Parts: sequence; structure tokens; C-alpha cells
Amino acid sequence: MSITLETPKFRPRDFVRYRGYRQAAIGWLVNGVSVGAVYFTIGPLFAAMIPDTGWSLALVSAALLIRGFVAIVFAPMAGWLIRAFGLRVVVVTGSVLTAICFAATGLVTNPIVFCIVFGIGLSFADALIGYVPASTIMSRWFLARRGAVMGVVSSGAGIGGFIFAPLMALLVAGLGWRGALFVLGALVLVLCVPSVFLKNGPRDVGQWVDGVEGRVIPEQGEADAVGTVQKSVKQIARSPLFWAVFSIYGIQAWALAVYSADQVLYLTTIGTNAVQASTALGISGGVAALSGILFARLNDRISPYYVLIAATVLMSIASVVFIFASSLFAVYAYSILFGAGYGILLPTVAVAIGRYFGSLDISRAVGLGLGFVSLMAGIGPFLTGLVSDATGSFTIPIYVVAGLLILSVLIAIVARPPREALAAVETVDAAEVHERQPPLT
Repeated sequence: MSITLETPKFRPRDFVRYRGYRQAAIGWLVNGVSVGAVYFTIGPLFAAMIPDTGWSLALVSAALLIRGFVAIVFAPMAGWLIRAFGLRVVVVTGSVLTAICFAATGLVTNPIVFCIVFGIGLSFADALIGYVPASTIMSRWFLARRGAVMGVVSSGAGIGGFIFAPLMALLVAGLGWRGALFVLGALVLVLCVPSVFLKNGPRDVGQWVDGVEGRVIPEQGEADAVGTVQKSVKQIARSPLFWAVFSIYGIQAWALAVYSADQVLYLTTIGTNAVQASTALGISGGVAALSGILFARLNDRISPYYVLIAATVLMSIASVVFIFASSLFAVYAYSILFGAGYGILLPTVAVAIGRYFGSLDISRAVGLGLGFVSLMAGIGPFLTGLVSDATGSFTIPIYVVAGLLILSVLIAIVARPPREALAAVETVDAAEVHERQPPLT
């Protein structure tokens, strides 16, 4: 079963003619800064901060737990703010606040203040520039190629990790963790300058969805060009399928947060130095970026349902490899597998929500689900810190991560969408559609 979507074939000049690709490029950059700077720098930061301040791992990880709890409010708020004030205002504000929070963290001398700035402040700032705006850009400008475009936009997260993780380790080594945070704040401010050119949608510049004249995101209750009926955020929030998809994402966020925050500390206990451990973390980001670009387009050709299963299987295998890693080669093998799975998963979640429920209210829907994801990302490192401080080992938290990832495979299999959402979408040129039609008699 397939759905034929009449869309002009892509040509290089479309990068210039259709503004959606420029919007996607900005989304790619901002998403890369959000994930790379906010999450992939935590490992090198904690590895330097803990011995310098004398604070325990559980204590500094409390900031991540707080970040997760407050994100229950901040992530949905980002979706509502985008709906009310537009993408540009929200993302520019978030960029400035992110830079300020990094610089302020470099000044803290008290763990409570650290939790307020790094936990609450950075959580709010990151919600305004992360996954919610990226998903909104993709859903408002694209329908036929949203899998491929979201794959590229999401690859910014992987590339951000690939760059920021080792960069942070080098900055910490050269400037100390406080100086590194000042530089990081300045980099965020500079890299997010292009966000001033964001638009709310194609109609703002006299264009249409996919660049196809007359194509728009329809009103609530109406079907779009691939047959998806547009649901309201209230209808989406009542759907078990919606929460199943975000449960999968939440488990992956738990795993990524634990690896990002504690991987460097753990690997140094088995003979890997901090730069090598940070490089391994960066490799995961680089592979995630590449896999997102190469394989996210599968969402345009088969249902996101099957892509989610593949992504969870890859990350589960990676977690098992990590458990038995005793050499740098094994660590890099884990990094590649985990990065590939995460790179495929990240765009697929947004595409799945759009395909299953429509794009009309996706900013608020994704914001709602992302609140739960952020909570999972906060609980994981905090519990890891408590257990590792109590036992002097990371063994139990690593096994928990592996078990949760295997559970995510089962959830992905059970989270089967309606039959129409399982159909493949075939994108063909308008002229080709007319050639297939029988002649009039």
C-alpha cells in the first residue's frame, strides 16, 4: 500500500528558490548548538568540576534532575510561546539566555546556585532553541520531504556533539572549566545570530508548503496531502500512541544523558584518558549526524513505525557492547552503533508525530512530549550519581540503561499506528502523475 504525493522533483536551484531550505539550515545550526553545547559538554565539564569543587557526582547531577523536572513545564511552554509569538522571537531569546547561563555557571561557587543556573535557567533557555523549534520548522515548510529534511536538521545535534564534546575537553584543559564556560557562552551567542532570519511559515514570504502552489497545512479535522487528519493538541495528548512514541524517545534520552554526563568519568576508570573518552562521545555525535542524513529519508518511503524499531535495536546492541567494553576499540564500536541509532531516532520521532497526528499543532504536541523526555534525561544521570557514589561503581547504572533500551524495542514494536499511517509515501513529479492517467475518451 502506498500514497502518491504529487510534488516537483528536487533540483539544486530549489535551495535558492524555496525559502524552506534556508529555514531548515538555520534550524540545523541552532539545533546543533542546543544539543552539542548543552548536553555533550556535560561530561568534560563534570570531570573537571568535581575534583576542583569537591562536590559529589550526585550533587552536581542534581542540576540535571532539576532540569528534567522543570522541563515538564518549560518544554510545553516553548510550543505555546512559538504559537503565540513566532519562531524568531522565541529562538533569539533562547539563544541569548543560553549564552548568559553558560557564562553565569562559570561564576558559581555554591552548589545551590549551580543548580539554579545550570538546572533551571539553562533548562528554560534550551527549551526555546532545541527540538521544539526544529520540529516546527520542518512541519510548517515540508510535507513530501519532511523525513529527509528533518534528518538533516537533526544531524545538527550530532555534529554539535562531534564538535563540542572534544572542544570542551580541550577548552577545560587549557582554560579550566570556568574559562571554558565563558568561551562556550560566547560561541553560542555568535552561532545563533542567523536565527534572526527565521520565519513562521511559507505564507510569510508568499510561498507554499513544499513549494507546491496551493499546498497548505489544513485546518483541524481535515486531511493533508498524505491523508493525515489534523488533530488538536488535546486529542494528541489523549492518544496512547503519542505517549508510546515519546516513551521510546524518553528512554533514549535517559541513555544519552547518562552516557554524556558519566561516560568520561567511567572510561577514565578503565584506563581511557579524558580526551579519548570525550572523543568517543564526540564520535557518537558525528555518526548520529551522518546516519540521520543518510537514513532519515526512509521515513518518506516507509512508515516511521519501522524506522523506530530499527533505531531502538541499534541502540540496544550498542548498550550491550558498552557493558563489555574493555578496550578503546570496543568503546568506539559502541559509539558508532549508539550514534547511528540515535541519529535515526531523533528525526523519526518528529516525523512520526506529524504523520500520525498532522502538522497543525505539532509545536505544542512536541513540546508536551518533550517535557516527559527531559524528565527522563534528568532522572537518569541523577540516579547514576547516587548509585555510583554509594557503590563506587557504574556497573548497576550501565545495566539499567541496557535494560531500558531493550524495553524501548518492545515498546516500538507494540506502538503500531493505524493502517493508513503504515503506508509508504511515493513522491513523484507532477508531469509523471499526468502521464500515468489514462487518456480521456
